[in-house]
Amino acid sequence: MRKYIYQKTQAMVSGISCAMLLLAACLLTGCVNDDGSYDYHELGEISFENIPELTEVIAHADYIKISPRFVSSTEGEIKPGDPNWTVQYRIGPKGMGVMGYNEETGEREVFRDITPKSGFDLDILADFPTGMYLLWITLTDNRNGSVFSKQYDISVSSATYEGWLVLCNEGSEERARLDMISKLPGNRIQAVHDVCEGLPTLYHATCINAWPQGANPGDHINLFTQDGSFNLNAETLATEEALEFNGMFFVSNPGETIIKEQVFPASAYDWQVKYKLCFDNKGNAYIKDDTGSGAAYAWAVNTSHEGTTPEFQVAPVCGFSHVRPWSGAYGHYVLYYDITNKQFRLYDGIDARQQLNAIPEPGASDVNLFSYKTGKDFVYMEGTRRSNGLVYTILQDPSSGKRSIYGINLGGSSYAQELYIAEVNAPNFEQATEFAFDNRFPLLFYAVGNKIYCYNLGTLQTKEIATGMGADETITKMKFNLYNCTDYSILSNQSEEFMNQQYRLVVCTSNGDLTSGGKVIFFDVDGVNNNATRAEEYTGFGKIVDIIYRERTID
Repeated sequence: MRKYIYQKTQAMVSGISCAMLLLAACLLTGCVNDDGSYDYHELGEISFENIPELTEVIAHADYIKISPRFVSSTEGEIKPGDPNWTVQYRIGPKGMGVMGYNEETGEREVFRDITPKSGFDLDILADFPTGMYLLWITLTDNRNGSVFSKQYDISVSSATYEGWLVLCNEGSEERARLDMISKLPGNRIQAVHDVCEGLPTLYHATCINAWPQGANPGDHINLFTQDGSFNLNAETLATEEALEFNGMFFVSNPGETIIKEQVFPASAYDWQVKYKLCFDNKGNAYIKDDTGSGAAYAWAVNTSHEGTTPEFQVAPVCGFSHVRPWSGAYGHYVLYYDITNKQFRLYDGIDARQQLNAIPEPGASDVNLFSYKTGKDFVYMEGTRRSNGLVYTILQDPSSGKRSIYGINLGGSSYAQELYIAEVNAPNFEQATEFAFDNRFPLLFYAVGNKIYCYNLGTLQTKEIATGMGADETITKMKFNLYNCTDYSILSNQSEEFMNQQYRLVVCTSNGDLTSGGKVIFFDVDGVNNNATRAEEYTGFGKIVDIIYRERTID
C-alpha cells in the first residue's frame, strides 16, 4: 500500500463527517482516488543503507561510527545538509539495564539521544557499560512531520579484561584517575582512559593493586588514594560506595586512610595468597593471613606486643621472597623498616602473630655485614626473586646525605645478610627519586629527572642509559612488574614473550601536561652489558603514580 498525506480543502466538511467519508472511501476503494475534497501527496519509501546490522566496539576505547545513506523512492538520495530532513540517533540497552550515570542531571540514563553535529554521521565514544544495545535511527521529514525509523544492534565489549592498570593524578588538583593499556582481541593493544566508573572524586592517588584468584570471590583489584580507597569490580573496574576498602576488609574501621597494599603470593593453594599487607597514612601497618576463610585486617602490627597500641611507625612498604612457585621452604618472613627507631623489623608469621619483632643481630657463625639498627633514614625497599628472595633496601645517612644499599635474604626459611654497600658512589645517586632492582642480574636502575642510570651491584660501576626522553620529561614511576600469580602454570598466557614481560623495565614519565602528557615506556634489559634499550611506548596518561599488569588465569 502506498503512503499518502492529505490536506483539508473544503471548509464546509465537519471533522465528524470528514472521518465518516474517509472510512467509507477506504472500505469501498482501498484508500485510492477520493472525490477531490482532499489533496494527497505520496510520501514514498525510504531505504536505510550503509549501516551494519551489528556494530562491535570496545568500551571506552572505540568510537561508534555510522555513516548512513538514505534514499527516497520519490526524491532519490537524501543528501546531508538537506534542510527538509533531520536525523536522530537513540542508544539504549537491549533488555534491562541503563546507559550509566549522568553527572549533570544526577540521574541514571535509560537511553541516550544523539543529534549529529553535522550531516548524518554518528561518531561518539563508546563510554558506557559492556553489553548489547539497540540503536534507533530516525529520519524525520521536516515538511510534514513524517517519521521513518529502523533498529540495529551494538555490541560493547570490555577493554579492561587484561592489560596494564595505570593509576594517574590528573590536573593540578591531582584527581585520581585509572587508565589502562588494554590487551584487546586480534593482538590489538590500546590505551584507554578514565575507565573506573562509579569512583567518587578523589585526589592524590597512591597505589593500584591487582592479583588473580581462581576461587570465590575471584580476582581482586584495589585502588588507593590519600582521600580514600576502594575495591573495584574485577570484570568492569566499576566501584561504588559499598566497596569502600576499610568497610570491606577490616574487622572494624581503623579510622585512617589506607594508602597502599601489597600481596605476598605464597600459599599452598593456587587460588590464594599467603598474606595481604597494607599501610595507612599515619605510619601503621596491617597484616591479613589470607589462607584462612573469613580472614580480615584487624589491629596494627607495628608493635612488639600483639594487640597493643602501635609503638613506632614504619615505612609504607615491605619486602618478601618473590620466588614462584612458592612453598613453605621459602619462609614466611616479611621485612619492614621502623622509621621511628631507624632499624629493620621482621614479621615472622609464627601462628599468624600480629606484631613486628626486632631482628637479632647476627651471631658469630652468621654473615655479619651490618647492624639491623642502622640509624639511617628510609629511602626505598623492594623484594625480588634473586637468590631465592633477596630484599634490597636503600637508606640515607642523615648527617652526610650519603646513601647505602642493604641486601637481606628471606629465602630458605631463614633470613640472612647478603649484601652491603656502605656508601654508593654513583652519579646523582643522592638525588635519585625512582628505583628498580633487577630480578635476574645484580643491577639497580635509578632515575634523576629524565635520566636513568644502571648501577652494577657487583662491580660498583655505573652507566647512563640512552632513553631518548625530551628535556621537558620527568620520570614519575619506575619498576619491574613481577607477576602476582602463585603458580605460573595456571596463567592463561604462558608464552615466552608474555613471561619475559615481567623482566622489562617499566618507566613512566610526565611532560608537565597533567591530563594527557604521561607516557609508559618499556625497556629491554641487557644484563651482560649493563644496559637497557627503549622498546615501545604508550601515551595520553595523567601524571602516573603506579602501574601493574592485570593477569588472567585459566578458568
